[in-house]
Amino acid sequence: MQQIYEAFKIALASIAAHKLRSSLTLLGVVIGVMTIISTMSVIKGLQTLIEEEMSQLSAGVFQVQRYDANVNFGNHRRRHEYRPKLGMREVQAIREHVDEAMIVAPEVWEWGNTVKFENETTPPSIVMCGGTPGTAANNGWAVAEGRWLTDQDVQFGRRVAVIGDYVARRLFPYRSPLGQEISINGDRATVVGVFEKRGSTFNQNADHIVSIPLTTYTNWLGTEDSWNITVQVRDPSQMDKAIEETIAAMRGARGLKPGEENNFGIWHSDQLVETFDQMTAFIRYAAFGIASISLLVAGIGIMNIMLVTVTERTREIGVRMALGAKRRSVLSQFLLEAVFLTEIGAAVGVMVGIGAALLLKSSAGLSIVIPGWTIFLAILFCSLIGLVFGTWPAYKASRLDPIEALRYE
Repeated sequence: MQQIYEAFKIALASIAAHKLRSSLTLLGVVIGVMTIISTMSVIKGLQTLIEEEMSQLSAGVFQVQRYDANVNFGNHRRRHEYRPKLGMREVQAIREHVDEAMIVAPEVWEWGNTVKFENETTPPSIVMCGGTPGTAANNGWAVAEGRWLTDQDVQFGRRVAVIGDYVARRLFPYRSPLGQEISINGDRATVVGVFEKRGSTFNQNADHIVSIPLTTYTNWLGTEDSWNITVQVRDPSQMDKAIEETIAAMRGARGLKPGEENNFGIWHSDQLVETFDQMTAFIRYAAFGIASISLLVAGIGIMNIMLVTVTERTREIGVRMALGAKRRSVLSQFLLEAVFLTEIGAAVGVMVGIGAALLLKSSAGLSIVIPGWTIFLAILFCSLIGLVFGTWPAYKASRLDPIEALRYE
């Protein structure tokens, strides 16, 4: 323990005596550790946000959509661009053949809408949802004022709307919106309800929403859009069984033969989290690559500074050996110094990385979660760097001839 304490004091003294040299040497360690901490904090924060948003959905809910969750763009997307749209045929098939389904609710979405009331107008950032009575339950929505859509609203294509908290505050700052007639892209609808405030989700405001009956939506915009079908199971533990039944029902409704690929996608929370992990895998690998290069350069710097230190302290080493110090003691002394040097850089890197992550959180509004394992990994990796690149200088110091070392000027 005494030897470890002395090694730590000597490492601090070495840094204090050669501040610029030590700072430049440890810069690679600081950059590598900072990269790992800040990048992993942002990714973990986004993953936590996704999991929290998914948990807000009603338990045991999944979606049937036209495309798979992992289909984005490029060749993979073009291969599926001619998939048939989802409509009432698929909804009926799920309702009739999926015993585990409790609520089957079709919905359709349109982005970039403008809502107006008298002289007040929202920006073109409103999301319009054509829904059914089960849409609110399946999406975990709650109505704070008024009511949700009814079967009669959908059956008769009524011009009614449930608006988000932002829309209500923007258009009706001094009065209740209930019973007022609003204009959605020029089409008229009467407000019958207001959603509870939900806040931001995935860097978008979930309160920028207007929901109207599905039939009203199709009357206004036609039937060109493919539907999303949300399915709530009776027992969340039977989710896998319900998905299997849904796949069978969908394949039957679409006339798919055995061996043919599904021409629809099943979305659920676990799958979306898994897709996010796949999307961010490259970022994680890139961060570790940059960190590894920085730490490798830092390791070379550590080896260089330790070789210089051995040269500067040659006479000291000779004195210690003349007084009976063993080569093993000298070896461990310089190894510990190299490790402590990298650990000091790691500590600074952790603090800078956490600071960078918090700065991103405050400036960009990102969700940040600092994983403890990244700090442990950074410290462990830096210790290995110190051991590996400090071995040769330490070995060189331990192999010095005591007599020659004492003569060194």
